[in-house]
Amino acid sequence: MATTTAWPDATNTGVSAGVTLTPYYGDLVINTAGAVISGLDIHGSVFINAPNVTLENCKVTTDAFYAVRVATGVTGAVIQHNEINGVGSGNDGDYGIMGQGTFIANNIYNVENGIGVDGGNTLIKDNYIHDMIASGSPHYDGISIDGNNSNITISHNTVINDHTQTAAIMIDNYFGPVSDVTVDNNLLYGGGYNIYSSAQFNGGSVTGVVVTNNHMGGGYWGPTAFTGNSPVYTGNVDDSGTLVATLNTSANSGSGSTAPSAPTVPSAPVIASFSTDSGTAGDKITNDNTIELKGSAAAGSTVKFYDGTTQIGSTTADSSGNWDYITKVLTDAKHTLTATATTTSGQTSAASSALAITVDTKAPTAPTMASHTVNSANQVVLSGTAEASSVVKVFDGTTQIGTVTADSSGAWGYTSAALAAGSHSLTAKATDAAGNTGTASTAFAASISNSAPTSPSSPTAPTSPTAGTVVESAGSTTLVESSGRFYLNGSTGSGPTLKDDGVAFVKGSDGTWAPIGAEKTATGYEVVWKEASTGQYTAWNTDNNGNYVSHVDSLTGSTWGGSVSGTDSGLKSLEATFHQDLNGDGQIGTSTATAPTSPAQTTGKVVESAGVTSLVESGGKFYLNGSSGTGPSLKDGGADFVSGSDGTWTPIGAEKTATGYQVAWKEASTGQYTAWNTDNDGNYVSHVSTLTGSTSGGSVSGTDSGLKSLETSFHQDLNGDGQVGTSSLATSSTSTTQTIATSSSTTSNTQTSTSGNDVFVGTSKADTFSFAANFGNDVIKGFVASGPAHDTIEFSKSVFDSFASVLSHATQSGGDVVIATGDDTLTLKNMKVGSLTSQDFHFA
Repeated sequence: MATTTAWPDATNTGVSAGVTLTPYYGDLVINTAGAVISGLDIHGSVFINAPNVTLENCKVTTDAFYAVRVATGVTGAVIQHNEINGVGSGNDGDYGIMGQGTFIANNIYNVENGIGVDGGNTLIKDNYIHDMIASGSPHYDGISIDGNNSNITISHNTVINDHTQTAAIMIDNYFGPVSDVTVDNNLLYGGGYNIYSSAQFNGGSVTGVVVTNNHMGGGYWGPTAFTGNSPVYTGNVDDSGTLVATLNTSANSGSGSTAPSAPTVPSAPVIASFSTDSGTAGDKITNDNTIELKGSAAAGSTVKFYDGTTQIGSTTADSSGNWDYITKVLTDAKHTLTATATTTSGQTSAASSALAITVDTKAPTAPTMASHTVNSANQVVLSGTAEASSVVKVFDGTTQIGTVTADSSGAWGYTSAALAAGSHSLTAKATDAAGNTGTASTAFAASISNSAPTSPSSPTAPTSPTAGTVVESAGSTTLVESSGRFYLNGSTGSGPTLKDDGVAFVKGSDGTWAPIGAEKTATGYEVVWKEASTGQYTAWNTDNNGNYVSHVDSLTGSTWGGSVSGTDSGLKSLEATFHQDLNGDGQIGTSTATAPTSPAQTTGKVVESAGVTSLVESGGKFYLNGSSGTGPSLKDGGADFVSGSDGTWTPIGAEKTATGYQVAWKEASTGQYTAWNTDNDGNYVSHVSTLTGSTSGGSVSGTDSGLKSLETSFHQDLNGDGQVGTSSLATSSTSTTQTIATSSSTTSNTQTSTSGNDVFVGTSKADTFSFAANFGNDVIKGFVASGPAHDTIEFSKSVFDSFASVLSHATQSGGDVVIATGDDTLTLKNMKVGSLTSQDFHFA
């Protein structure tokens, strides 16, 4: 039955006691979701254009069509404890409040219509609507519902319409259908009817109207009029005239004048978790586009979910306040999710804290492999590009063998563990932050046998070194190491660095692999490598800039890698091209030449090269080199002789004998000489007794006849007196004559051949060696082919008339150059064809 306590009036509605108002002039437009507006004295209209806005404890004074307007479709508005004054003139057709939401304890007057409902899901409670007045031809309604409305609750309001048109509460289908309207326990007075529920218009049906427990009276035509619909009508009484008289007095409450407290607004819901958080946990990036949200809210409340400002769904919290909601399909984008809770009394909470997630269901593209090589440790070295910051997984066949993360620009690199011998198919896949995995890259086929040098990496080196350690100088190309890099030098003493992918190879960057020989080809160079720890060999083809092109497949059986042992026939075949004993077996190719004893090859300062043996100093040690450029070191008691270890005694000449070597020595401080006999390994056996008179020691002066006798077998002016031996220079065409330029020449020396077999020995000055027709079989030792004091060979034009003609008759014979024309030969000892230039020849 109807109750009669604490009806809304001026004492318990409107701005709460104790609130100080701040003046605000002009219309107030609210576009921020969840905003709370309080404590303003607003002289203008209020327009609410965003969801979940609260307007409370404000005074609104305006003669505009709307005092407070909640935009069509905007939900979650709470308008409570406000005083709304429509002025009463110039306000034809105006509304105190228009929209949908929760409207509580507002004091509304001087308007044509108190509250107009635009939408559904609306609670109107504890409001005081009275003194309705407007200009023009007003059609007064305290509360109006004019179609396209559902789920409306009108409870415990005081509505006084002192006019005969139309109603305290008007329900009609003018703009559309109406359903589920509850009118309960209100104090309604006046109007043509207290409640007018009509389906007479063409907007649709009016259903679900419930009218219960209301206090009614004063209707000009009666309490109710129901047209075209049949509301539930129970518990209503006709006593409002009496009750209206108690408003604004202590009699209103029945027990005092305490105003009813405003309904409690629930706390904002909590979004506790979401799933699935795929990919990297905690980054809120997911490839799941139907997100499951879990959290808590007021028990039994309706929890509404928003993506930005758009409601995307709702659920109901259980009796413990827990809720669980799964979204519909979300687009691939960033989403900001919030929730509100609305209680059964119609109170709506503020929005929850936002959950910002990114949905990404698109898989990354396949990675690229820009570089792929196999190093000497049987490891595959890969690099390329992928989606920025993605995880790149590397596979050998179907087995994952490793992962690496691409950097912010998408670059990645990976070196595998050592792979087993056999064939391998390497691919890569990228997985993004959301956990999407793309397709595999193009496969790289790797065949692992014994390891070979891979693509070394080091800074680019200059292309033309001028000094360094000569690794080997056989053939037309000299391999020189300088500052850890290797140069492929031609006859000019310069050449490109050895590189891979444009990056110079640096000694030690590929374990113990190192280049040991190089030779020029028509398209670039061939370079032979040796792996010191295993004794394996391989070879590269390079371009003219020394950059790796492929492996020499005639050696390795593949253009991309492989290696062989020192006994491999392919390696021995390369030796002939390289003019070099690559495998150290004592022979070049498959011939039976005797191998040098120690070391494999010696380069350094040539002390002298007369005769068949060159005396070379390298690293402070002395080597007895034959025509191959190799030979044993000079020793005593098995230990290498080191320069300076015996005062100022030093070896000045050496020559091969049947049992080993003879070595001539000079003591610089006294001018004394001595000589040794050594074995084939260069080890001291005895002194040369024909010089010293003893096999155990002794020395002689430079004028000693025994020393001069040795000069002939050494082909060398040992004592520096300007002649070899004690005889004058021979001129016979049937004998071999050795000519030595004297030191009295200040700038140059000219030596002229005879028709016999002459041996010429160059000096430190610029020598000229002159040859006419029929010069015989001559030899030049110590010819200098470069530098400011380089030597010159002068041919009669009847012999050669150009440098090209000379080269066409020149061949490399071991470590020497032989220039042949008819029956005549000129041999340049310890010289390379590639070292000769046009500057070394003159034609007269």
